[in-house]
Amino acid sequence: MKTSKFFEGVRQAEIDLRGDLVKLPIFYRDGESMSGVFPARLSRLRRYLPDRRLEPARLAPGVGAVSIACFEYRDSDVGSYNELAIAIALNYPHHRVNLPARAMLGGALRGQIDGYVWHLPVTTELALKAGRELWNYPKFVAPIEFEQDAVTRTCRLSDQGERILTMRTRRIESDRSETTQLFTHVFQDGQPQRGEFKLRQQNSGQSLKPGTSVLELGDRHPIARELEDVLLSTRSVAAAYSPSMQGILFGPENVSSHFIQMASSTEAGGGSDNGKSSRVRAKNAVGSP
Repeated sequence: MKTSKFFEGVRQAEIDLRGDLVKLPIFYRDGESMSGVFPARLSRLRRYLPDRRLEPARLAPGVGAVSIACFEYRDSDVGSYNELAIAIALNYPHHRVNLPARAMLGGALRGQIDGYVWHLPVTTELALKAGRELWNYPKFVAPIEFEQDAVTRTCRLSDQGERILTMRTRRIESDRSETTQLFTHVFQDGQPQRGEFKLRQQNSGQSLKPGTSVLELGDRHPIARELEDVLLSTRSVAAAYSPSMQGILFGPENVSSHFIQMASSTEAGGGSDNGKSSRVRAKNAVGSP
């Protein structure tokens, strides 16, 4: 793929993840995305958040929101793979007045969205390792399959032969291009951790029509049961689709001792390249592989 201005000015370094060299920030040069936002019981969502500094955003009185986003990454610094993010929309920072729709509407208008990453299945071991080691993302390897027709794009997630969910989203295409900052929140080393995933979405379409995304849950898998516990509806209140996207996943904001150890190990020669020491190499980023 040709160099993209989206990556200009962003410097990368190489980190040794126990034998695998990974560039940070991670560049996603080509992909496709779809997402749906579903109403959920606010009180139930709080049970799944590990810290009081993580407060679910209020969509309406007693109602919060769960976002399900499906990504097909065709070209990235950690290879091609699929990913499905299940996230709880957050009121960030937690001490801000949590008025109905304030956090989500304000975030949508600014193009800045905060969410707690609840589950994050991926399809490759390298994507798993990078996410766990650097951010402590709750990743696991599972089949994530896509299919589409002229109207709908479908994403299916299963685990060891057990269906977790199927999400169908209408392909809302437009001539819009937009940049969105997804701020991901997890829990790492005893404290909340935040990271930025910056997306440039082309021909991006959005819809507030109820049911643009429809969710079907499996019968027995624990994740399906958790979603059944919190969701008020399996019909979305908002949805988005982008047939072409690029992304930059920046490093964790709170630099942990574990991250420092990995960086120090790399600089000291923790990885090897034809017998030579591998060092943290910062360089001007380009959009080509």
